[in-house]
Amino acid sequence: MAFKALVSVAGKALPEPSSYEGVTSTLVDSGRNLEGKVVGSVIRDDIGKVTMKWKYLTVAQWARINQMFKQSAGGKFINRVEFFDQTAGDWVIKEMYINDRKAGAWRRDPDTGELLGWTDCSLSLIEV
Repeated sequence: MAFKALVSVAGKALPEPSSYEGVTSTLVDSGRNLEGKVVGSVIRDDIGKVTMKWKYLTVAQWARINQMFKQSAGGKFINRVEFFDQTAGDWVIKEMYINDRKAGAWRRDPDTGELLGWTDCSLSLIEV
């Protein structure tokens, strides 16, 4: 049985992550009054952030994911992302941008020197 992808970017399913974390933020304009109590108002609530990690991805898989957000490779900085949202309890589509990405080199082919894969790949997608 095929499952719906946990995260899709611009209609393209990402590989199933080894771990998936959802964060929901609320932007507040606040300060403290003379009594030291918080005075503020909500500017925007339910801003989504998704962090994914993969234990291993091939060079091609990791490159494809990164290129989705790289303008010089035909991608876009901001993409429509479908993901499972913890506050909705369902899949939602939001405009999101990519934050820091990191991965560790797995090993190189002893004959050609080519990199054979990546370990501990991670990235975050943040709602615009």
